[in-house]
Amino acid sequence: MRFLALAVPALVVLTTACTRPEVEAFRRNPPPLEVAFEVPRGIPRPEAVKAEYAAALRARLATRTTVVRMGTLPPPQAVTVRVQITELRPVKVSDASPGAVGVATGIAVGTLSALAGNRDAVFDGFFWGLWAGHHAAHVKRSQRWEADHLGFTPQVVEAQVALMAPGNPEPLWVFAVEPMDVINAMDPLREGRNDENRILEEEASAFARVVVARLQQRFGWSRLPEPSYWGDLKQEPEMIHHGDTEGTEKR
Repeated sequence: MRFLALAVPALVVLTTACTRPEVEAFRRNPPPLEVAFEVPRGIPRPEAVKAEYAAALRARLATRTTVVRMGTLPPPQAVTVRVQITELRPVKVSDASPGAVGVATGIAVGTLSALAGNRDAVFDGFFWGLWAGHHAAHVKRSQRWEADHLGFTPQVVEAQVALMAPGNPEPLWVFAVEPMDVINAMDPLREGRNDENRILEEEASAFARVVVARLQQRFGWSRLPEPSYWGDLKQEPEMIHHGDTEGTEKR
């Protein structure tokens, strides 16, 4: 135990020492953040999606650190939060029955195992078929629960987020956003369950919650007394339709 008590502070010092100087400088004194979004080609309403996601992220970020207002020229030292959404598509509840999935998997695995000369090919097929059927049933139940709980069928959202400092081709930090992270951050809709704009707003807000939570955890940010923005105060603020504006936020 004494060894652990001595080792933990040493590990913290080592981790801090290994941090790149520019990352540590950003952590200690973050400059204004500019938000930039890229969305996949071919998605419906790409400009609306980009605008809604960017507005939600700005509103959420501004409660933790200073954010460059939309349409405002950023200062030279601004760091860009570059978000590349790599996938955005509706979640579809599978039409295939779990039993059919299990049988198909079992036959395929058993056949391949037999061709490889495995004496336990029948058992392999049975085991993997059972597992595949059970997994398919679990996924189907989970998808139905999500749709029933939220009041709408959520989209699959995957993204890469990078913090880019001016003049530095290497990101200060990069992380991935997974679909279940975003779905778990969504709130059920009491109104507008069939309104695609209202659904888009909730999906964008959930995405912003996930991204800001990761940044807050990584850089130790605390919630500010009021949102902080860089830019012309006379400029009309961005609006997020369900009540989140530059001056307020959910959660």
